[in-house]
Amino acid sequence: MAKIIHRLMILHAHPAKFIAEILGVIWSVYFLWQHNWIGAVIVALVGFLLSTLLLWNQPIDDLEATSLGMIMSVYGTPSNFLLYNFSALPVIYGLWLHDSFFILIGLSILLLPHLWGWRQ
Repeated sequence: MAKIIHRLMILHAHPAKFIAEILGVIWSVYFLWQHNWIGAVIVALVGFLLSTLLLWNQPIDDLEATSLGMIMSVYGTPSNFLLYNFSALPVIYGLWLHDSFFILIGLSILLLPHLWGWRQ
């Protein structure tokens, strides 16, 4: 399981996946702000899942050595992967309510693994 999580996180460093996810986040933020959860879910599924499926069998050895690959490798452990995914919940809630406090909580949770992850 840990190997799959690590691979999934390093795959985020692929330029095509990175751009697809940035576009997915931008459009999801827009749709959530407009209270259109269906649009946000559709964009997220297309941006995140489709890019993962299309790139799943691609080699990742070169990606792990890049700056973005090293940043994403911090989330390659099961506990950090859990924090990475859990951090989206307060952000989504904050966007829906237009409440920056919850958005900041979610972004803080997202960055927590970097406080101790760079020691390794």
